[in-house]
Amino acid sequence: MSTNLKELEKRLWQAADNLRANSTLSSFEYPPVLGFIFLRYTWNCFKPLHELMTAR
Repeated sequence: MSTNLKELEKRLWQAADNLRANSTLSSFEYPPVLGFIFLRYTWNCFKPLHELMTAR
């Protein structure tokens, strides 16, 4: 399961990079998507610490 999740994450980042590089959209036209990506990134960083602190 984690391998499939890692592959999906890799493909999503590649798609985001492709969109950013080859799109005619300016950065202010897709901030909601960037916000969700940022929230997901911060959750991935926070989750292990949260699990460690709640396990005590």
